[in-house]
Amino acid sequence: MTVTCCSCGEVENTSADSEQLTYYYTEQYMDQMVEIIKRYNRWCSSHSTEDMKIKLIEFEDYETMSERLNIEVMSGSGPDLFSKYMNLPFEKLIENGAFRDLNGPIENDTSEDKINLDDYNQTIMDAGVYDGKRYFIPAFYRVNTLVGYEQVFENYHMPTKQGYHLTFENMEDVFSDYLQYPGEYYFMSDELWSGGANADSVILKLINSRVDYEKKTTSFDDDFKDKLEFLMKLKKHSSTSLFEDTGDPEAYEVKPFLFSYFDTHSNPIWIERSRPTSEGDDPDNSTKRKVLYSCFEKDDSTYSAGIDYAIFVNSNTKKDDKILAFLKYLLGEHLQNLYAGTQEEYLYGGGADCLPVRNSVYENCIRDAYNIHDDEGKIIGRKKNLDPTIQALITHIESINSVNLYTDLYYDYYSNHVVLPILQDYFDGKISIDKFTANLTTATKIYIEE
Repeated sequence: MTVTCCSCGEVENTSADSEQLTYYYTEQYMDQMVEIIKRYNRWCSSHSTEDMKIKLIEFEDYETMSERLNIEVMSGSGPDLFSKYMNLPFEKLIENGAFRDLNGPIENDTSEDKINLDDYNQTIMDAGVYDGKRYFIPAFYRVNTLVGYEQVFENYHMPTKQGYHLTFENMEDVFSDYLQYPGEYYFMSDELWSGGANADSVILKLINSRVDYEKKTTSFDDDFKDKLEFLMKLKKHSSTSLFEDTGDPEAYEVKPFLFSYFDTHSNPIWIERSRPTSEGDDPDNSTKRKVLYSCFEKDDSTYSAGIDYAIFVNSNTKKDDKILAFLKYLLGEHLQNLYAGTQEEYLYGGGADCLPVRNSVYENCIRDAYNIHDDEGKIIGRKKNLDPTIQALITHIESINSVNLYTDLYYDYYSNHVVLPILQDYFDGKISIDKFTANLTTATKIYIEE
């Protein structure tokens, strides 16, 4: 294996024999946890705790790193720390005991700054708990919502209620009129970087909702086929790129979408910041008035979210002081505020559309949602009342009762390695829906049972 920043011997010595915690990465693939670890290492330097730093082991490319990870994890070795960016079958590895139960280090900590789990969003934090053991620590999360304009929805006789709960059960009623009109408004962008707000991600969400890992069962039945075929109608009706080529290499036009990717955010702060100042505050301007939907939930009672950043620890790693030091930084006020956008350093740099697990920082997000910004991001005033789309988003966030490890299922190991190859054949018309569900059922059962 080729490693660009260290010798082969250093790669072999990854977990038990190294004094520092270790983490694998490659510059070829955007791994946001690397940025956090680099920040943490700088913090360690400024606080004279060099021994607490995390060693970043760089690989030449993603394929080399992924192959190495799979070999090492199966043999019980590998790095000390893992994140969901590593393209591993995390559900199966949890079942196989590859990760440390983090309840032990947290509960046994007697220091004054010990982690108090009551300070965090319990629903999100408990996503890492399986059979009473805490196998990963979430730090930030996202919700998948869809935003469009009231006038457009009215044209297609779609609900205009803020926070409308769009599900796989009611979608045919919602979009029945829309499908009668040819492509005036496209459905959703095909772009993979749209954070789950695209037709293919919705189809993956439907498929994942029919797999029960605990009971090791699937339900790809006739009802599933009907819903899949309907989603395919939406996909074929309007599947397109976000941008339209104008012929000018330096210019493009954004195509008109039923649901706008640019207006779909997880963090209440960003709905205000994404609204053009020219829109003003005219509540009667229906051509500009936005409506927020949930994004194809499993059923009426499900309000879902996906983990954006999470840390797993190798089951062989016993460096509790170093584990706790990093977890405290990850969950601390400074980093949580920074990545949630309540500090200018990150917000005005163009990021921070995620939600913090720390309750006090989430409250800061609500507070800052009242801020009004100019085109340059400067705060120029405060709202008396929250925008209706922001209020609908907050209601959705505070109703969350289902949490997935992924915000976008394109990066879920099961979806990526098991579903997509079979799904692509169905997309391309190479196999019928019956053949697709038969192949998917067989492949899924092998995956969850092996």
